[in-house]
Amino acid sequence: MPPDEYNQPTDTDALRPRAGDWGAAEPELDYDPDAVPVVYPVATRWCWRCGETAAPVAGRCPWCNTWTDGELPRREPEPVLSLDDDPEDDWHTDAPRYAIPVRRPYLIPPIVIVVLAYAALLGTLIMCAVIVAVRGASTPDEIQEAQAFVEVASTLLTLGALALVWSRSRQKVPDGTMVLAWVTSVPVLFALLCLNLLFFTVLRELLKPLGVVEPERMKMTLATVLLICVQPAIVEELFFRQMTLGVLRKSMNMHLAVWITAAAFAAAHLGNILGMPYLFLVGAFLGYARVYGGLTLAIILHFVHNFAVVAYDAWR
Repeated sequence: MPPDEYNQPTDTDALRPRAGDWGAAEPELDYDPDAVPVVYPVATRWCWRCGETAAPVAGRCPWCNTWTDGELPRREPEPVLSLDDDPEDDWHTDAPRYAIPVRRPYLIPPIVIVVLAYAALLGTLIMCAVIVAVRGASTPDEIQEAQAFVEVASTLLTLGALALVWSRSRQKVPDGTMVLAWVTSVPVLFALLCLNLLFFTVLRELLKPLGVVEPERMKMTLATVLLICVQPAIVEELFFRQMTLGVLRKSMNMHLAVWITAAAFAAAHLGNILGMPYLFLVGAFLGYARVYGGLTLAIILHFVHNFAVVAYDAWR
């Protein structure tokens, strides 16, 4: 029987170590613990959960740490088909390691600080309403004094709570949306003011048969502008659209965070319970203005809205 020439071992096969052979070295990685971590630049991507636009780090959003669709180039060790040198060198060992940002843990979770600050804000409003009722304050000057006390307390509360969660409440405006947000916010604000006029006109007509006394018209004074237009535009935007919305966006979908913040904004207006449905829409509008146009846009829109309402009520 002729020998099988195709099954004869070659010189290369004789030199190649087989599994189970004595002296066959297992491949090892040459890991250097002192090597400098390498981070590869990646194009910015929009995060589906927090709505931030940033470069993913190790496949995760650096803002909320959720998985994104952008991953860094990974190079796994590959075997070398040559045994001319030491078997320990038969593997590529230049696979990079990635520097993943590590956040310093908060002593108190930011969401807890937001909830406590909101509860303290509602408590301040309720306490002021009780004091006004007990003292029997009815004149415009007395009501303005109570309102000034509430706004000073809310300002201090907002600044203190925001300082505790500032790094967690930061928000980036997506690339290419700021100009569009500033342009489109003007007609939307005008539509909301028309809705405000229609809503409260119908509400007054419905309440007249019930004997509800129409509130006294506001006067366009410096104190009125400061207490109703300037202070709420700055402090309420810092509290709701910067702190509350910024913290919520790190733990849930951006749109859900906007509407939850709008509900909290409407519920905080305890002195205008009948207007809460309208204020809910205003809060959502200001939330999207903050997301796509920045905090400055939200503050300006809030001021213009309140100023237009005060001016109409004073001059109608």
